[in-house]
Amino acid sequence: MRLILPLLLTANAAAAQPAAPAAPPAMTGSAAPAGYVERMQPLSMLRLLPPPPAAGSSEAEADEFVYRQSRKGIGGPEWQRAIGQLSVTSPSFVKAISCALGAQLSAETTPATMALLRRAGTDLGRAVFAAKEHYKRQRPFTTDGGKACDPDHAKDGGKPLGFAYPSGHAAVGWLWGLILSDARPARSTEILKFGKSTGDLRIACRVHWASDVVGGRLMATALYQRIEDTRDYKADLEKARAELSLAPVPEGCPAT
Repeated sequence: MRLILPLLLTANAAAAQPAAPAAPPAMTGSAAPAGYVERMQPLSMLRLLPPPPAAGSSEAEADEFVYRQSRKGIGGPEWQRAIGQLSVTSPSFVKAISCALGAQLSAETTPATMALLRRAGTDLGRAVFAAKEHYKRQRPFTTDGGKACDPDHAKDGGKPLGFAYPSGHAAVGWLWGLILSDARPARSTEILKFGKSTGDLRIACRVHWASDVVGGRLMATALYQRIEDTRDYKADLEKARAELSLAPVPEGCPAT
C-alpha cells in the first residue's frame, strides 16, 4: 500500500522523500498546514516510540510467524478490503471513516473537522518520516519475495512504499480515531474500531510487520497526548464538534 503525499509534505518535498501518511482528497492542499506541536525536534519525535524488534529476538520471531500466517489470507476478504484502502485518499477510506463517525466528511460539510485532521496530520507526518528514516526497517515482502496486495511492492524492490517502521497507515488511522473520538464521543467505539482496522489491514496486505502496526499506534498515541493539551487543538476541536452535530449522515454504510 502506498501512503501518499500532499497533506503532510509539500509537493516538492514529497517527491524527494519516502511516502508519508496523507488525508482524504478534500483535506489536501498545495502545502501542509501548521501543526499543533511544530516545535518538537526530530530527536524528541523518535522518543515517541521504542525501536523495532532486534533481529533474532522473540518479538522478531513473532513478526515472522504472523507474516507467514498471512499467506493464508491472500485473495480473501481482508485482502480485498486492504486493496480498497491502499491510499488514505481513496473514496473507500473516506467512506469508511465517515461511516464510523456517523457524519459525512467533506470540504463542504465539515471544513473545521478537515482542518483539525490536517493539522494533526502535519505533526504525524514529521514524526513518522523521522522514525522511518532513522530505523530504515525493510518491508516483510523483501525478505522472501512474497506477494503483497499493493502493486508497488513489485516495483524496484518495493522502494515506492518507503521503509516499514512505524506503519504510517496504522499511525494516521489511530491518531484520527483518537481525535474524532474527542469530536464525537458518542461514536468512539465505532471510530476506534475503524482506527484499529486501518493498521490491521496493513498486515493482511503483507506490507507491514505486526510490530510496525503496533509502533504506529504507539507513536500516534504519544503524539496525541501532546497535541490534546495545546490551546489551538482545543479551539479547533470545539469548532469540529459544532459542525459534526449538523453534518449529514453518510449513505450506504454497513449495518452495525
